Amino acid sequence: MAARTKMEKVKLSFGVEMELYLAWRAETFTGTVPAPPGVKLSPGAPLVIKGGRLTKGAKIKALALIIEEAFPSSAGTVVSLDDRKLDKRNKEWYHLEAYRRWDVIPDGSLAIPPDELADLNSTDYGWIGAEVVSPALWATNEGFDEVRRMCEFLQKHFWIYNARKAGFHVHVGNGNEWLPLNSLRQIAAFLYAADPVLAQSHPRHRTNNIYCASPRLYSNVSMGRRNPVNPTQPDLPTESVEVERPSIYTRAENAVRNFFKSRASPTKPAEDNKVRKRDQFPPRPTVGAYDIDREPIGRGLYNPIPVGPVPMITAVTEILRSADRAAISRLMSIGPIRGAYSFVQLEQEAKRTIEFRQAASMVDPVQTVAYARIAVGLCQFAASASRDDLTKIILDCEMAEQTPSWFDVYDLFMEVGLYPEAKIVQAVLSGTLTDDKRREYWLSRKHALRL
Repeated sequence: MAARTKMEKVKLSFGVEMELYLAWRAETFTGTVPAPPGVKLSPGAPLVIKGGRLTKGAKIKALALIIEEAFPSSAGTVVSLDDRKLDKRNKEWYHLEAYRRWDVIPDGSLAIPPDELADLNSTDYGWIGAEVVSPALWATNEGFDEVRRMCEFLQKHFWIYNARKAGFHVHVGNGNEWLPLNSLRQIAAFLYAADPVLAQSHPRHRTNNIYCASPRLYSNVSMGRRNPVNPTQPDLPTESVEVERPSIYTRAENAVRNFFKSRASPTKPAEDNKVRKRDQFPPRPTVGAYDIDREPIGRGLYNPIPVGPVPMITAVTEILRSADRAAISRLMSIGPIRGAYSFVQLEQEAKRTIEFRQAASMVDPVQTVAYARIAVGLCQFAASASRDDLTKIILDCEMAEQTPSWFDVYDLFMEVGLYPEAKIVQAVLSGTLTDDKRREYWLSRKHALRL
């Protein structure tokens, strides 16, 4: 029965980064800023830039000042603006100094406008790429409501365009502290295993994107990188190197693999249950989510290892035996870029978070909160899952790689307690997100309705 005992729940925190394009105009411009054809804009208006400085920095600063005035303090923050813990000498808190309030920053990936905006810019008007960054928030209704308020503010006051090249990122952490090592192992192993299934919750253009590449296809561990046979103590850096596995290591790995196999699910695809039919979830896919031309991604990795991904269970086993945070980070890394699930912060002090990067650009309040809750919910499940629960879902993900009709993203979401979010994802991907569905979602998560 010990295997079924869940780990103690970790109090999680999160933050969001909303990449978007924003319409702007000079104060002296009296015409209409052109918009991309066929795009339904929010009821706001272009950002007005006062004075003669129309530089990119001036536009970003103008938006930041408006947001700072509208959001002088934020609800649900991990560290408030007047908190005195953020002394430079306090290493346990100072990394949150930059994440106490909403901010707007430039984003290099948005510097060149997409084709649909390229001809809509002039000296007096146009569209500019920006990243709206939240403070570190506790994963509570109060924290998620803060994200909702910002989305509603942006929609009400500005023209926002969510280009295909832009994304929506969610950082998940443990307040000012590191997540426990075993929680990090389980989260990394789970996200690695579930990656091809989770990709079904995003538009296709996000699964073939160098800025959020698949860890299942391109990470170090997928290419055969391993931890040392005799790792150093957990509090010391551990290099990930390719080594010859001795027989004792092989026996250990086989024992883990046999543990997974002994709990394997039946080989018969699951049948649609009443919930799936009632909520009109689509039929489970017949092909995998990753149908990718490896060349575009490969060129960005600078001499990627020319081999196919190792068996999923082999990689999961390797992740679960990582001796420290640095080892997890190095196994999950993808060359010089960040993947769909980035663990690079585990080797740094800047954020102490896991970053979810594959979601498309969004500013709809329901959609944004739902995808933020998904990132938090996946981490909460994996961090506190019993050995049996984690094993079962990893095996379902392995089966889905071989037989996609076995298990899809909606099954996964329902299994980890994200049923309301599953319905929002289905509505977003099918273009059927209505006001009634928004209302149902807010009520299901006990958020107040807006009049």
